[in-house]
Amino acid sequence: MTTDMLITGARILDPANDRDETADLLVKDGLIAEIAPGFAAPEGVRTIDATGLTLAPAFVEIHAHLREPGGEASETIATAARAAAKGGYAHVFGMPNTTPVCDSVMGVRYVLDRAREAGPVHVHPVGAVTTGMNGERLTDFPALLEAGAGALSDDGLPVANAGMMRLALQCAADLGTVILDHCEDMSLTGDGVMHDGPHARTLGLPGIPRSSEATIALRDGLLALETGGRHHVCHVSTRDTVEAVRWLKSLGAPVTAEVSPHHLTLTDERVGDFDTHAKMKPPLCEESDRIALIEALEDGTLDCIATDHAPHAPGLKAQLFDQAPFGIIGMESAFSVCHTAFVETGRWSLSFLVEKMTVAPSLVVGAPWGTLGIGRPADIVALDTKARYTFTEHHLGSASVNCPWIGEEFVGRPIATIVGGRLAHAEDVFAE
Repeated sequence: MTTDMLITGARILDPANDRDETADLLVKDGLIAEIAPGFAAPEGVRTIDATGLTLAPAFVEIHAHLREPGGEASETIATAARAAAKGGYAHVFGMPNTTPVCDSVMGVRYVLDRAREAGPVHVHPVGAVTTGMNGERLTDFPALLEAGAGALSDDGLPVANAGMMRLALQCAADLGTVILDHCEDMSLTGDGVMHDGPHARTLGLPGIPRSSEATIALRDGLLALETGGRHHVCHVSTRDTVEAVRWLKSLGAPVTAEVSPHHLTLTDERVGDFDTHAKMKPPLCEESDRIALIEALEDGTLDCIATDHAPHAPGLKAQLFDQAPFGIIGMESAFSVCHTAFVETGRWSLSFLVEKMTVAPSLVVGAPWGTLGIGRPADIVALDTKARYTFTEHHLGSASVNCPWIGEEFVGRPIATIVGGRLAHAEDVFAE
């Protein structure tokens, strides 16, 4: 059930509408009914004093792994939804590399049905580009989209054949959808387990070269330019890929790109003494890559922030580094990581960060989210930007704990998430 509420005294921050003011916000019948300073609550409406807090559009996650079906030991749709709510997200796109792969109408409907059972967070299944993600035959794009798929991807097993990818982008252009592209040349990655740099050589681990990502980003971006199909580069990690995306955009290619909090804040040195919580794909790279990513997000070469939330059961990550799976969880920590690193230090405004986590990812997938406009669904995150706290397992909603930030000190965190007028997560003054 939705909860009508009047939230008073908060900073209302809505980059999509250039709104930044102290005001009261009324939620009624699941919608944002009014925003204005100092008005009385209608009879029977709960009043919440949010003085000192910031209300912003709830975040939009266009790249997460929900693991269900097939990987329930690491995550379920319900626990992923809980993680999203704790992190301030109202919309989550679940990648199709489950078991079985989400490559059919039945698979899309399964995810949607399970998401409805899980609670108020909106889960959007991403349909596979090729059947079984084997790169050999396109799935039925129109059927997947009609069933409710929010986008298309072969994330984890990128389409190796250029002709197949060209056909996929042609179809995407005809249907007005976007392909979320994990750009990796597996023949270059080989048996690599971390960035191919000095630290990998010190540890004696096989490396993944920068060219593995950049060559496919460039190839598929040129195919997008040729076909008009919308191409989105997932989790950009290197300065080379940044330059490829920048050049493609200068040509007018329909290309967008995302960057993750871990690639913005960590380098391959975080691997330390074989820490598997620093093992992800694409791998953490060098400081020059990290700086290039930050600057590219700031100048618009990279469009948005996405976490690539990738839960793994503890036993899987407890293996030797070269045997452990790639990936970390990230939805619960994303805002705090970026706020502490960039807003608290004065490099970014809070408005910039919120825009990159709300309206920017919404535009990538062609959705009208990420706004506090009057009459829009009440998808709202309440942020305590002054909170200083230690991030612990208590702050996780995921079934997994493969997070490199446990024990880190942060400034700023989400304390409540409202989705369609329903409290999906509530702490402090929002808790009933």
